[in-house]
Amino acid sequence: MVLELTPALPPVEGPEPEPEVVEAPAPEVDEGEAARRDAIAAMDLRTKLAGLLVVTVPGMDPSVHREFLERIPAAGFLLGRNNLAGDTYAIRDLIGAIQQDQEFPLVMAVDQEGSPVARISGDQFPGARILGATSTDATAEAFLARQQLVDRAGANVNFGVVADVTGGPGAYIHSRSFSSDPQVVAAHVVVALAANVDEVAQTLKHFPGHGMVFADSHRTIATSDLTYDQWRQTHAVPFVAGVEAGAEIVMTGHFRVPAISRDPASLSDDWLSIARNDLGFEGVIITDDLRMLKSSGEEAYSDLSSVAVAALVAGNDLLLTAVDPGIDPDLETYDRMMDALIEAVESGMVSEQSVDESLHRVLRLRQGLGTP
Repeated sequence: MVLELTPALPPVEGPEPEPEVVEAPAPEVDEGEAARRDAIAAMDLRTKLAGLLVVTVPGMDPSVHREFLERIPAAGFLLGRNNLAGDTYAIRDLIGAIQQDQEFPLVMAVDQEGSPVARISGDQFPGARILGATSTDATAEAFLARQQLVDRAGANVNFGVVADVTGGPGAYIHSRSFSSDPQVVAAHVVVALAANVDEVAQTLKHFPGHGMVFADSHRTIATSDLTYDQWRQTHAVPFVAGVEAGAEIVMTGHFRVPAISRDPASLSDDWLSIARNDLGFEGVIITDDLRMLKSSGEEAYSDLSSVAVAALVAGNDLLLTAVDPGIDPDLETYDRMMDALIEAVESGMVSEQSVDESLHRVLRLRQGLGTP
């Protein structure tokens, strides 16, 4: 007998499974960008350039600061001892009155590193020299308290994190440096930056590393014989770590490294290019006080207006200049600087596009700063 085999039926196919949809993360939205671009588009050249200045105006009378801003609408002020008299309440009242009616918060900056540089009274914690010999936990505690003190006083930028690797007890920066070991400095710098207080920006200084020289850059432009490779292995280490940790501001220093540039680092497009391209820093670059270059006695830096132009040409975003009211009571130095900066752009020495790019970074910083 022959058996007939029933052919196997094809498998019953169900509906195709829906492919799993993986949504790409939404791009970060910079909600302040439109406001920045609109503000810059509405500015004339003089207003743009004024927005790249950080200045000093003496005293505790806010009307004097506000009158200055009507004349030169600067990005903000470095507060010195004569602006920081009294307790945090008095300082906060001063800053609050200055900040009134500003579209973008003004930079209100202080040098609050801790001993020996502590401008606001009440800083009970040690400075970097002592902290570097202890645990990073102590540094975290000290810098959190320090940032909170700055915030209570109403200031919003602290030039406080010294990333310099000291060359030893004879170095000018020694008493303000965490260590002579780049890795130790880097570890404390990262912890100090992590002690963040909302709306108070922190600053790494003095790029590319004041510890490369022994002399005081307030008095002379000292020179280092390091090569680029030697720098990368030593003095660069804390700055690399600080940039990666999210520092918002880098301050450039007034000293030379001829293997990189014949100009002081603060006036060197080579060094600023290294900060931007090698270290990947995208924040605001500010000069140390430009008056220090004039004080060096070098003829090339005898005119602050020319120095300001050179700093802008190099690529700094903010030009910090302190003026002695005993020598210049009407603060006319800033008017001369403004004239020179305008001429530099109109002559093509500096492009208006680069001014706009710097101003965009500065306004982005200012949008995140607090006011009393």
